[in-house]
Amino acid sequence: MVQGDTEHLDFDDFHLEPARPAASRRAVTERLVTKRLEQRSPWNSILRWCIVVLICATATQEMAGVYYDRKMTAVAREISGNPDLDVNCRRVWDELLNLKGNDGFVMWGSTTANLGFPICIDAADWANDPTDGDKRIAIMILTHEVAHLSGHFNESETECVAMWTVPQTAVALGATADDGVAVARWYAAEYNPLLRADYQSPGCLNGPAPPSPMLR
Repeated sequence: MVQGDTEHLDFDDFHLEPARPAASRRAVTERLVTKRLEQRSPWNSILRWCIVVLICATATQEMAGVYYDRKMTAVAREISGNPDLDVNCRRVWDELLNLKGNDGFVMWGSTTANLGFPICIDAADWANDPTDGDKRIAIMILTHEVAHLSGHFNESETECVAMWTVPQTAVALGATADDGVAVARWYAAEYNPLLRADYQSPGCLNGPAPPSPMLR
């Protein structure tokens, strides 16, 4: 037992407020949350927008990629006569792993040609501008890789087969065989001689067509 003066408490000093109704408490909570969000670093908002932009860009790239995959695959199957061939137009993230910078390649034993995305775009648009150099090269690369998938392994031979086959590629892309012949002659004279020695095919168009299942 503690003895001494007893302090008298005045309950009026506590200034107790009446309980807030639920709606009022909810409004206070919302104001607090809003205030905290406003106090956050602007980098949070920037990061969120960057993620949104990245997702939209990825989705757009994939939709475009599927379109060009189908278009190039249809051309490859038509000029090869093989309904099992496919063309993959590499996406941006694939290009990050393309350390050699190849515009096109195939894996031996595969039925898929891998083309750089710009090559697919240029090849698909070639018929609209058949004298454009980059687009001419694009349809030659497409035809070259399809020739590999048709059983040609030697690079010089494959180049020659591609030059003889590109008129068929031209027709498959909506142009004429004569447009394709013009591409082959330009390529043989202007571009093929600039390639690495094992790709060069001098005099290819001066002799008979090479034997190939692509040439029908």
